Parts: sequence; C-alpha cells; structure tokens
Amino acid sequence: MPDTKSETKNSEEDNEELRKKLQELKNQKGILGYIVRDSQSASIDLKDPTKIIDYALLSSTAFDIGCDMTETLQMGELDNLVVESEETKLLFMNINDRRLNIFMEKNVDHNKLYTDLK
Repeated sequence: MPDTKSETKNSEEDNEELRKKLQELKNQKGILGYIVRDSQSASIDLKDPTKIIDYALLSSTAFDIGCDMTETLQMGELDNLVVESEETKLLFMNINDRRLNIFMEKNVDHNKLYTDLK
C-alpha cells in the first residue's frame, strides 16, 4: 500500500524547492517572468503585469500546438519546447506534474535554465 503521507511530504518539498528556484530565476538578467501551472492552480510573476493575458495566451497556444505536433508525429510526450521571436524566447517545460513557462530575452541561455530547473 502506498504511503500517502510520504508522497505528500515529497510533493511539498518539491513545491518548495521549485518556488526557491523560481524566486532566484526571476531576479536574473534577461528574465521577463514565468507562469507555473498544476492541475489546481496557476502562479504568474511577470515584470510587466500588463502583458499577463498576452503571455498566458502565448504559453497555452504553444503548449497545445506542441502537444498536437508530438502526437501527430508519434514522438511521445512533450517534455520541453522553445519558441523564439526576434527579441524574446519562451521555454516551456514539465516539472513534477507542473507546466512551467519562462519568458526571457533572446540572449538568455535557455538550455542552462532547463538544466538548472530540472
């Protein structure tokens, strides 16, 4: 029989560790903000709060398209995705059953962020 108290404790520790990493991340040069979602809630921290709807729409659309593409091409589950424009990037990744979207300037090393957060 699974130990639900142990699982809950591990989940709470994972949540706290992710929160600490995100607090450190948001202060890094070139980071515009992030959105993290789980099955019950979402947390948004953006340097320009007037763009919350724009960033939420972009992250949701990118996720849906990425999932559709991986399903159509039978590539398995979407683990991470990077969307780049002329000036900015979006890194999407799954961490502990949470969807994390990090918005950044184009010159930020998204591979390093991915490795640090994983």
